[in-house]
Amino acid sequence: MSNSESDKTKQLIQTLSSDLEKGSLNIYTLFLSCLGLVIFGILLGWSVSNLVGKSSAFPGWWPEPTLLLIWGIVSAYLFCRLAFPEERSAWAFWAAGAFLFVWSVFILSRFFTEEVPDHVHVGLCSVIIATISILFGAGTWFLLKNTASSRPGLSGFLFLNLLLASSNLCLKFICSVQDPSHILISHLAFTLVWIGVLYIPIRKKFSW
Repeated sequence: MSNSESDKTKQLIQTLSSDLEKGSLNIYTLFLSCLGLVIFGILLGWSVSNLVGKSSAFPGWWPEPTLLLIWGIVSAYLFCRLAFPEERSAWAFWAAGAFLFVWSVFILSRFFTEEVPDHVHVGLCSVIIATISILFGAGTWFLLKNTASSRPGLSGFLFLNLLLASSNLCLKFICSVQDPSHILISHLAFTLVWIGVLYIPIRKKFSW
């Protein structure tokens, strides 16, 4: 890239940043909105579980739901830092990926250390995760159109982490099957597949 093109890009980033600071959207309101997505996931799961008579399905907050909650909060915070064009920190990718990795290791450790039933229950959990993720993503997109990330690929990854952490947290209130094989296949595996499938279209949405 030539010096003139670099200067124009830098000027565009500064202009977009200035416009965002003058507007109603800032990093604090965006973070509260993203954090509200995590909280809404909890409330939605709790409401559905009571509505269908599965109030006893929630396994308790420790350890997996707590991991999902921290994953969602951290993803929300990191995403908000990258939602404004002056932020270019690549460490956010590793920070968000670390919590996804910890959750994955936890599920795998359960699979290899706990007794696995002969019949693996698949169920509709993957469909539930997909549905909740789409609804959450569509519901928050009106905020994202006012952002201009300088790292669209990283912002897309963080946004997917936020959506899927919230969706999985919601699912913990609904799914009564806690077998490690079920959670590995219907929860974790589908979450990873969902991130891979949606990454490219979500990344394009964050391109400016």
